[in-house]
Amino acid sequence: MDSQLTATAPDFLFIDTLLICFRLGHIKNEEQKMAMWAAARAANDAISFLTALENFGVGRKSGLHHFAAQVLANPAFYRANYPRVIGLWFKGEAIESFLKSDRPILLMQAVLTHKQQELFYDSYWWFVHQHEPIFYDAKKGQQIGIYANEPKDNASTLDRFEHYLYNLVNHKTVRVRQRFEGFPADTVIAILKRSFCQDNGASDKGL
Repeated sequence: MDSQLTATAPDFLFIDTLLICFRLGHIKNEEQKMAMWAAARAANDAISFLTALENFGVGRKSGLHHFAAQVLANPAFYRANYPRVIGLWFKGEAIESFLKSDRPILLMQAVLTHKQQELFYDSYWWFVHQHEPIFYDAKKGQQIGIYANEPKDNASTLDRFEHYLYNLVNHKTVRVRQRFEGFPADTVIAILKRSFCQDNGASDKGL
């Protein structure tokens, strides 16, 4: 299906910078995380990213600004040395099933606010359970998943997940749409598709 989400996701240069800064402990709070995302969406290149980062409250003399500049100056080095942090697999490693991996949860910690993480967790686990032949619903008892008979390869599954998120973000019910207001579905899908739809392992070197 034609993507209606990933076209506006920030460049992976900026996404990877955020993921690396977060996982290596240079992002100390949610305000810094949101400043990084605002800069990523506003930037066209490394210089404009750093300028935007400063405009959004991360000072040029701060540790986060300094480390982000290091990553942006040599992204190939950080991607080669920290592939797991940005959601890539070791070269030759078999890619896990999207439906049976905890990696989506780990990756989204860097991407989403605490409130958005709760929305993602609820939506993601509902989606996973709906692919099971039978799952237990506390209110209705055992249920058959609506996607139980659908293909479960990662590409097909992520296409369905993209459509599912798109429907939540643009839901016809105002209450649901308001809950997902500002949810970066485009970036979520871009990261997940890169991580789970690679042709083969992406890196020779791990952590």
